[in-house]
Amino acid sequence: MILDPTLTTAYILLATALAIAPGPDVLFVVANGMQHRVKGAIASALGIGAGSVLHALAAALGISAIVAASPTAFEILRYAGAAYLAYLGVQAFKSWWNHSNNLDPNQAVVEVSVWNVFRRGLVTNILNPKVVVFYLALLPQFINVELGNIGLQIFLLGCIHNVIGITFLICIGLAAGKASGWLARTSFGKWMDGIAGVFFLGLAVRLLVSGKPEQ
Repeated sequence: MILDPTLTTAYILLATALAIAPGPDVLFVVANGMQHRVKGAIASALGIGAGSVLHALAAALGISAIVAASPTAFEILRYAGAAYLAYLGVQAFKSWWNHSNNLDPNQAVVEVSVWNVFRRGLVTNILNPKVVVFYLALLPQFINVELGNIGLQIFLLGCIHNVIGITFLICIGLAAGKASGWLARTSFGKWMDGIAGVFFLGLAVRLLVSGKPEQ
């Protein structure tokens, strides 16, 4: 037996509650859904999932503990993550500006491949130091040291959290993508890139000013 059944059951219930609670990942997926429809929303959710798997692996290997213990490493991740989100916000505003002013009908909407949207989710998640601290604070509470394989237990718990979270995000992404497809055919359509830009910049500011949480 790798995981403690009782602890794992409690953990699944907690992970489900955390997934349902609105958070930055939900806003990120919705913003991508508004810009890039259903495929973009799902791709961004899967990118977040891939990043979370890497975070779980880093926590299992002890890398996350090193990052969390280093104020310099934490701050580098935080500022890099905020800068990347701000960049996505600026790109969204540029797309909105071109669309609103009809500068070029062929360039009114910036086409982004599914892979690029997936990469956005991956990079954003990797550069979020709050995920590092979150895994370090949460996962050890549901480990049974008597079962051994501490690193493997941490990794598996991280993967469980990830599967639950990404399932919820994909559902949110499907709804956001379908809604954006309908709104794009209305007069509201020209505002969607701008609203997505507000979401991205808001997430950047949130990450920038939130600082390091207490452990």
